[in-house]
Amino acid sequence: MTWPITSIAEREQRLREGIATGLKFTFTPGRASNIGVIAAEVAGEIDDVHQHIAWQAKQRFTKTADLEGLKRIAAEFGMSQHDPVAAPGAITITGTDGAELLAGAVWLHSGGQAYVTTETVNIAAGTATVAALAQEPGILGNLPAGETLSLSSPVAGIAGTATVTTAFVDGRDIEDKESFRARILFRQANPPMGGNAPDYVRWSTDIAGVDSVWITQMAMGLGTVSVRIASYDANGWPIPSENLRQKVEDHIEGHINPVTGQWEGRPATAQVFVIIIAAKLINLEFNSLSPSDSKTVKAVAANVQSLFRSKGEPGGTIRYSWLTGAVTNAVGEDYHDLATPAGPIVCGINELPVLNSIKVAGDTVWERPV
Repeated sequence: MTWPITSIAEREQRLREGIATGLKFTFTPGRASNIGVIAAEVAGEIDDVHQHIAWQAKQRFTKTADLEGLKRIAAEFGMSQHDPVAAPGAITITGTDGAELLAGAVWLHSGGQAYVTTETVNIAAGTATVAALAQEPGILGNLPAGETLSLSSPVAGIAGTATVTTAFVDGRDIEDKESFRARILFRQANPPMGGNAPDYVRWSTDIAGVDSVWITQMAMGLGTVSVRIASYDANGWPIPSENLRQKVEDHIEGHINPVTGQWEGRPATAQVFVIIIAAKLINLEFNSLSPSDSKTVKAVAANVQSLFRSKGEPGGTIRYSWLTGAVTNAVGEDYHDLATPAGPIVCGINELPVLNSIKVAGDTVWERPV
């Protein structure tokens, strides 16, 4: 039976009637009377108490808890919310042979991001490559290769500009509440079983930046486990970096749980392969798309990217009806005639679908940002 919810107005009316009965009045005082004012105040306070009780009840359950409640529930399972992560990368500097650049040198990008070198290097043959880390954690620190950085303070023998040679990737904002909730629910539904498939999913998603995981057991022989991960960026690119793949592999190999202080990791008999998946680039070609303005095209691209993220998986199939449905449901779309693909999109065992471009009547109207 559902507990009946009493509104403040109903509670206030009930209080006035109760007080009137207790005082043997032959009428119910109005809201503007002394009794009415007191009843209104008491009703409000009682309602506040009931709201607090209802809020406390929600904190008991993962599906309804707020962020602080989720943190308390997660701690019981040895889990915590992912902190923001600073993007690692590398830059190539030039200068006079023998000149030294100390760790901690700050390089600036025209977009406002700052990057700090994490090692000391010396120029040899006019150049050197140095590892660096975004000064601030988060996705804003991600930067593609080829970008130019400027030295914040002059260093003798070092040129004032440098080039990003290894893209700054894997920068992540703090884990959002719903992603955190989903991980807890998965853990609750799949208690540790000494190395079954859900254990590998949990260990993989312990690493910030891992969005999806697919486990294949014994694909490479008895005792083997294949782990494929996806790490989606803001542009729908799902292929993880080698750095992230290595983090997952090291974590699965064995680690101390920072919450429980206990050792976790693969069984000693398991041989684990964390595999970098490949992108299956999909080009949409329309004979016609109406309207084909930039707003509609962007909406189509966003819907298709969302479809690929929710339904795409290694060895899976994106059904043609799903694809055309995603286009039809794009805000602003009136009608379309999709020429390519002409049927379902079938991914190889090591592929994920990625929207690469959109053409209308032979003209490219959208390309995947990089």
